[in-house]
Amino acid sequence: MVTDLNICSTNDFRLDTPGSAGEEEKAKKLVLVKWRDVLADDGWTLAKDVNCPTICSVGWFVSDDGGTLKIASTLDLDNFSDETKDEAKPIPYGITAFPKGCVMEVKFI
Repeated sequence: MVTDLNICSTNDFRLDTPGSAGEEEKAKKLVLVKWRDVLADDGWTLAKDVNCPTICSVGWFVSDDGGTLKIASTLDLDNFSDETKDEAKPIPYGITAFPKGCVMEVKFI
């Protein structure tokens, strides 16, 4: 797998993306997503005391359409559902979608 370290998100954070992997190959890869969350405070807190936390999430890569990165918490390797019988394996479940503006870094592991 080739990694291109020169790609940046809209907020200039580095995104590690595999250069030669197709969608099928990437769907079998674990990914570590470092992202910033939105935080709101409903109290009488000074603006300087409210900061967006940085969070890391791990999951199976599902897709990246340029605006949204999706990962899954679970992969169905046996395809146990009759409704998905004809779909390609593995089937991802427990999807988390990240707006790319919140994503700081993506690492395929």
